[in-house]
Amino acid sequence: MKPTGKLSKRQLEAINHFANILFSHQLKRYIDLDIRFVKMDCMQGTVIVEDYNDKGLPRSFTIEVNRSDDPEEKIKTIAHEMVHVKQYAKGELSEEMDIWRGSKVNADSIDYFEQPWEIEAESVGLNMYESFIRLLCD
Repeated sequence: MKPTGKLSKRQLEAINHFANILFSHQLKRYIDLDIRFVKMDCMQGTVIVEDYNDKGLPRSFTIEVNRSDDPEEKIKTIAHEMVHVKQYAKGELSEEMDIWRGSKVNADSIDYFEQPWEIEAESVGLNMYESFIRLLCD
């Protein structure tokens, strides 16, 4: 995986750290990731599936991050959104957000913060961010 976008050295190091946690060496080779910093009014970030492999699995992604956030918040958002990339790439979450780990889900009936993919992204994303900070301090 070679992330693209206007990334600082620290952001690139963080993305590589997160990718090493989330993806096998093999899967990492097939993930295309573009990071864009854009104006967002009510969100910190989002993932867009851009393309699929021959088996119909998502492999190319764009992560959009709120450009107004401070540098550390941007890295936290990238961590959170990379968990969603992993969920899509491994087939854990459907792009329509109606299937989670093989079970039908009505996302509209679940509060955003109670959606299982958001719970995972928040928890794992924060843990990855903290492990990245610890890595820098060692």
